[in-house]
Amino acid sequence: MTKFISPLIALFLATATGFAADTIVLKNGDVLTGTILKQTSDAVYFKSSAFGSVSVNTRDIAELRIRAEELGEITVPATALEPATPEPEKVVAPQVARQNATTPPQAKKEPKKMKQWTGQAGLAIAMRESNTLRRSGDKVVEKQESFESYRLYGNVNWKSESERNDLRWDWTYRYSSSDIRKTDDFMNLTQKYKHTFVDNNYFASAKTVFQRDYRRKIESEFLQTAEMGIKWFNRPKLQLSTSAGGGYHTYERLVYNGSTGNNDQMVVSQPKFIFDQSLRWQMVNSLTLIQKYTHLGDLTNYHFLFSAGVENKLVRDLFLRVEYRLDRDTEVSYDDRGYYDKALLTSVLYKF
Repeated sequence: MTKFISPLIALFLATATGFAADTIVLKNGDVLTGTILKQTSDAVYFKSSAFGSVSVNTRDIAELRIRAEELGEITVPATALEPATPEPEKVVAPQVARQNATTPPQAKKEPKKMKQWTGQAGLAIAMRESNTLRRSGDKVVEKQESFESYRLYGNVNWKSESERNDLRWDWTYRYSSSDIRKTDDFMNLTQKYKHTFVDNNYFASAKTVFQRDYRRKIESEFLQTAEMGIKWFNRPKLQLSTSAGGGYHTYERLVYNGSTGNNDQMVVSQPKFIFDQSLRWQMVNSLTLIQKYTHLGDLTNYHFLFSAGVENKLVRDLFLRVEYRLDRDTEVSYDDRGYYDKALLTSVLYKF
């Protein structure tokens, strides 16, 4: 405070010289009248007609009254004259001082911003075992086959800033052939919308599926569903959810006609019940268990897909996935036996 008051007093003195008398009021009650010549942090130098030039210790002064023609009388309290008490220096331990000297200040980490767009793309080689219909003369017989197929798959996912609306597009293409004939040709496109309610445990979803499947003799298949679901566990390392609802299912299937020896086209359209279940468990930092199950239909006529496997992080956004899949459709009747397809998939997956 004193370092600011001293220049001000000097300014007042410069403007007041020769115009009016200054007054010093001492703490003991004495009053000195004259002219203030100079003021420092320790003393005020004063010229009085009665005492001549004297210096007065600032600790003994109660207040100063400086008069200027333009400003009038200016009163300076004693607290403004006392020198500022320097703050005691903090004692820092040598090891702390060395650490402060060598360690740069760390910037505050900003919270990680959620990505609205995410996705993944993968390439898989599948060892498969499946059943199919083969013609032998005038008869059609069921035959089990084991073969390899190649599978391209991926998805793109959009999530709103509130994280309550989720829109996802999935695609899969699978193909296999031998020197004699085509063994497999499969294509799937899926769009799924999900809305999570305020309590974060319940959600509503709608799914649209279009696919064709050479193994199941399906030329085109369309499915539209609406479901309600619950998140049983919704933790960073463990997510488990189930949903159930209804949908509209229609498909065109080629059916062999024994009387003509040709494939006839059969169109089926009917409502269906659907049940979905999904589990994702991060067992360790780089290893995650994944499992899914979808049931479409009732207990007699149904089509279900079951998959389970592990996903291992290799480097950065690259993952290795090993997965077992079981596909069964009872509406494809092979001598009163439903169609099945078993596959062990090994894939490399990139996430972005």
